[in-house]
Parts: sequence; C-alpha cells; structure tokens
Amino acid sequence: MKIGFDAKRMLNNPTGLGNHARILLSALMRDYAENEYLLFTPRTRTEYIQQLHGNFHLHLPETILARSLHPWWRSFGITNDLLKNNVDLYHGISNELPFNIHRTSIKTVVTIHDLIFLKHTEQYPWLDRQFYTLKTKYAAKHADAIIAVSQETKRDLMEMYAVPENKIVVIYPSVDQKFYRKTSEVEKEKLKARYKLPQKFILNVGSFFPRKNQIKLIEAFDLIKDKIEEDLVLVGSSGYMLTDIQKMIAEKKLEQRVHIITDVSNDDLPGLYQSAALFVFPSLFEGFGAPVLEALFSGVPVVASRGDAIGEAAGPNSATIDPKDVKAIAAEILSVSKDETRQKTMIDAGYVHALTMTDRVFATKTMDVYKSLFKTSGLA
Repeated sequence: MKIGFDAKRMLNNPTGLGNHARILLSALMRDYAENEYLLFTPRTRTEYIQQLHGNFHLHLPETILARSLHPWWRSFGITNDLLKNNVDLYHGISNELPFNIHRTSIKTVVTIHDLIFLKHTEQYPWLDRQFYTLKTKYAAKHADAIIAVSQETKRDLMEMYAVPENKIVVIYPSVDQKFYRKTSEVEKEKLKARYKLPQKFILNVGSFFPRKNQIKLIEAFDLIKDKIEEDLVLVGSSGYMLTDIQKMIAEKKLEQRVHIITDVSNDDLPGLYQSAALFVFPSLFEGFGAPVLEALFSGVPVVASRGDAIGEAAGPNSATIDPKDVKAIAAEILSVSKDETRQKTMIDAGYVHALTMTDRVFATKTMDVYKSLFKTSGLA
C-alpha cells in the first residue's frame, strides 16, 4: 500500500502535533515496513527528519508557483501530486485534507485532535475560527474514516458536525519511545545540576498560554509552599503568558521556590519527568494531554484536570482537580505529596494505564483503520 501523509507539522513543529505525527509514522514504518510511506510537505527542518526512524519518500512542491504559494498547494495542488505518485491512501494527521481530494479515488483518513476553536471561542481570533472551521468541517464530511484522539473529540464531532458515529474511531496518541527508558540516578543528578533544579520538585510541562493555567497553579502553590518541601518547576518553550507568569512569581516573592525552564532538550525531558516528585497538569482544555501520558510512563504520580480528554489520558487512578479552583488544586497537591502509599498506588496503576497507549498499540489501531478501507480491493 502507498500511504501519503500531510507532513507539514511532522517535519516542522517541535511539540504537540509534530510529536504526534512523528511518533505515529516511526511506529508504522517499524511495524509495517511492507508499505510505502510518502511525506508531503511545503518545507522541512533537518532535525525533525532525523527523528523519523524508517524508510520514507519526501515530496515537496515541484514548481516555483507551488513553492511560493504553499498554503494553496497544501489545500489544492497537493492532490495532483498524490495522483502522480499513485497514492492509495492519504492521511491528514492534523484536522485537514486537500479540498479537492473527494473528487479522486484516493482513500482518505483524517485525525481530528479537537474542536476547541468552537468550544472556547475566546481563545481564538474570529478569522482563525472561520479558517479552522472550514478546513475541519470539510475533512469531517469527506474523509472515508475519522480518527479522534479522545472520546471527547468523538462526542464533539457527533454533536457539532453531525458526523455518524460509525465513521469515527477513537485512537489515543502515544509518546516517544525515549519515555519508556529509565534514567539512572547519576544522570538525574546531572540533569538537576545542568538546569539548576532543586532536589525535590513538582513538575508542570506545557506552553505558556492561558489555557495551560500556570497562573492558577502558582497561586495554589503559594497557599501550601510552607507545608511542603518541594519547589515548583514550570517547563515550556513558547507562549505569550510567560511575562505575566514571571511577574506573578516576583509579586508573590516566589523566585526561590518557582523555577521556569525554557530550554529543555527533548532528550533531557524524560529524565526531568523521572526526577519529579509529582506532576501537576491543571490545563483548562486539551485535545488529549500528552504531557500527562509522558508522566505516567515516567513513573510519576499525576494530579490533572478532572474529566474530558485530560481525564482519559490520566486514567482512573490519577488525582483529579477542578482547574478553576485554586484551593482545590492546593489541597490535592498537598494531599498527594504527603501520602507515600497513595503515590505508589498512583504510580503503579498509572503505568498499567499507560501501557494501553504504547506506540505499538497506536500504530496497530491506525493500520487497522487503513486496512478497513480496502477490505474488498486486495490492498489491505
């Protein structure tokens, strides 16, 4: 089978959708090497190509016009390239498909991560919402199959776009294989020294945007800072809230207890998780919540926002909180940090939950979707 992918984010985005796509493709190439994988992207970054493990063919726009008008190429012109390369199936990994692909015989799968732009309109400019709606609605209507990354996204597609339930398959994302490996105590100490970290700390990982809710987390930490040994460490690489967060830390005189790290390498991240006493994720909304799953694989007890997609990632044994209630966040952090027996139960059960979302499971379920579209054609 010749499988084409929308590889723009796969080969350009450092986190989020980029990680999702790289993890999936690497697992597919490893476990289903008999297929041919074609990556279509308007541009690439070498460091992300190097993160892919397997054999693939890279396809960039072929003409000067297509290279100059690459948004048009991704939305329309790419279809001719798919036909030229005899692609059997095209997977739009991030909510979209070329607008004219329904006029071809190419089978299509789209992964829809969330409809947050419809549920939380205050977070998105009007023009962006129109653009996202146009692309996502087209993809949901014309894809032969839809992969939703959570049950919440599946429900939203059914309610907001009237997508038939039998068209949607829920497949949870996975994490990079480096999170499966244990970091030695020696390396953990080196990491703490490298990033000037305290011996004991509570960890939060996420970009610095309002929905990540670090402000409430800092307020909660301030309430209990004199009752716990751990400091608070915030890890992120982008987001316009960073200045506001730094200002709040200064106002509350927490500079010695709250640490911000913006330059953690991907290779160091697993060791950082494994060095933490507790992982706290009070995000207001997510398509899934990959940092939660990374923490579970890392053997760290998790306190996360209650319900919806984040709850699906966290599983039934993680501690849950109302992310808008500062006192509740503080109380749950304090409760977990003081109860070693509960921590062990959370770690053990969390790891069992995480094992249901390995990259092998991720690849197998995705390939099952692909094959289901060719049951009578002999390609599966």
